[in-house]
Amino acid sequence: MINHLGLKRNNSNKELITILPKTSNGNQFNFINNILLTKKTNYLLNLSKNNKKLDKIKYIINHHKTYNSFKINNCIYYINDIVLIFGEPENLIGKIIKIIPNNGLKEFPFWPCVLVSWCYTKKDLNRKKNNLLDKKNYDSISEYELFPTNHKDIIYIESIITKLKVYTYEQYEELNENNELTDLIYFSRAKYDSKSQLLVPKFKDWKKSCVCQRPLNPDQLYIKCDKCLGWFHPECCNIDKNNINDIKIFYCPNCDKNIEKNSNIIIVINKNQLTNI
Repeated sequence: MINHLGLKRNNSNKELITILPKTSNGNQFNFINNILLTKKTNYLLNLSKNNKKLDKIKYIINHHKTYNSFKINNCIYYINDIVLIFGEPENLIGKIIKIIPNNGLKEFPFWPCVLVSWCYTKKDLNRKKNNLLDKKNYDSISEYELFPTNHKDIIYIESIITKLKVYTYEQYEELNENNELTDLIYFSRAKYDSKSQLLVPKFKDWKKSCVCQRPLNPDQLYIKCDKCLGWFHPECCNIDKNNINDIKIFYCPNCDKNIEKNSNIIIVINKNQLTNI
């Protein structure tokens, strides 16, 4: 069942199996509320069309309806979709939690709304509480990294711009390697508690790499070690970024030391063998 704004009702509201009792208005509305709890409202809705005394039933029913999806600008949105939302001075990102067909906001009560939980970006984080005052730590977070929060608001459906796709860091890296990234693709590796203003898991517990032992940021340039297969910042390995494409084989500082150490051992053994001959 689709209304004029493209809101789609749950299929759980089937039919009413009882008849509305002929009692006082107060008792009728108590009975209606009991019916609403069982989510069998079609009968009441049809009955209200032919009974002026029951006009208020429409309001009660619409207030209790639940929706799975809605359509706007030729796009269907569902619960749990991550969406780009118009904002000033810049757009925002949120997750659709609930669809509210009316009376979501007092300014325009008949405009449909949605309840969203906001997804923060790096600029929204409390840098001091999360050990991000260090510029290198802060730079370890991508511009396309999202942090789902427990911060919720009601917004008008009309403010939604488009859907976004959010992946894990590993999935995002795979898309990056295949040149399949777009401006509508993000990733997430931590949540953010808007009350305590702390990351979950904490920044110090994130998976780290490179000599500097900081989390990887897919926005940055890295070079892969041909022995341990780890990723390293060129600057952390005294490599000029401008010459990185000229490097055919790269060993990180730790692997390079081990290779040099093993080479020295072989030389010593050879000398002993020559001496003993």
